[in-house]
Amino acid sequence: TATYPDKIDKFVAIDGLLPFHQPNDQVVENLRKATDMLVDDTFNHKIYKDLEVLSEKITRTVFYKGMDPEVAQFMLDRSIQMLPEGHQFTYDKRLRYPALIRMTKDVLFPLIKSWQTPILYLIATDGFKQFHHPSYIEGIDYLNKHSTVKQLELPGPHHLHMSNTEDVSAAVISFLGLCKDGQDSPPPFEFKGL
Repeated sequence: TATYPDKIDKFVAIDGLLPFHQPNDQVVENLRKATDMLVDDTFNHKIYKDLEVLSEKITRTVFYKGMDPEVAQFMLDRSIQMLPEGHQFTYDKRLRYPALIRMTKDVLFPLIKSWQTPILYLIATDGFKQFHHPSYIEGIDYLNKHSTVKQLELPGPHHLHMSNTEDVSAAVISFLGLCKDGQDSPPPFEFKGL
């Protein structure tokens, strides 16, 4: 929204608006670690013989906590790969690696301050907030002092849009102004291109 304010009318973020930032003195070391991990590509997903054991383990993680078992199963089904040795939960391995270039607050905070687009940030009570990561806390504090981002905390895990669909959709519909003159629901979505 900072780089293309003329192309974005409104922006909604669900449990992830601010990237974690790093201290200036860690930039070079973290870049080296991230590069080494990507080049070596040594991270391998664990293989489980029993699909039920894998499914149960995943659904107990923070990101699935409190989620309807059927919805969690849908997400698992699309992410579990069958191998001759067993079952493996797959996702982009880069999610486990440090970011190649993680912003510092000297870069991130001026971006936040320059936001002109109306932004709705839906915060999951059991999402990133619960980790109490120092850069998240510092980022939210800066957001509160230097932006007009509308923040709304809703109960649920990180995948809030899949566990608290009614509250999320009501907040998004209201923020985007999709219901006109007493309508109960918005008109059908019409894709107008990029």
